[in-house]
Amino acid sequence: MMKTFIKIILFFLFSNSVYAYCDFEFVKMERTLKEFSSKITFIHENEGLGSRPNTFFVPSEEICNDANYKMFPIGYTFLNNQLHQIFLEDIFTDIDHLENLSYYYGKPTEQYEDQGTSGMNFYHWDLGFKHVFLVIKFTPSESIKNIEIVTTKYPTLMEKNNEELEE
Repeated sequence: MMKTFIKIILFFLFSNSVYAYCDFEFVKMERTLKEFSSKITFIHENEGLGSRPNTFFVPSEEICNDANYKMFPIGYTFLNNQLHQIFLEDIFTDIDHLENLSYYYGKPTEQYEDQGTSGMNFYHWDLGFKHVFLVIKFTPSESIKNIEIVTTKYPTLMEKNNEELEE
């Protein structure tokens, strides 16, 4: 009886740890490039970045402990030396990004799911100072998953940057 009980407990412990979630926001939004570069070994802080947007692409394998998270780069965009956007496009894996994002951010604030064999599923988390988007475009033969995490300041900062470039 005790052996069966222990086996059941071990099964549940092991089965829960089989799926390793991936925290794309391993450096929280609006943190500095210095903090980011201290966690990514091949990126070094450059003091002369200024206010222009700077995007660093990091292989998903560098951030995620799950072997399924491979084959796509994750972009980290810094404006004024702070992280304001994280984005990725996953074409090659069958990862359940909705489950992963729901683990970190809870239930989506809004969602739309196509019921056909081709179409688009849209999920949005409104988290006050940031937004998380998951868009899945699918056909019977492929699925393209896009994730974007942005601060509420990002559109204004990008607009300001674009105006400066036009001057």
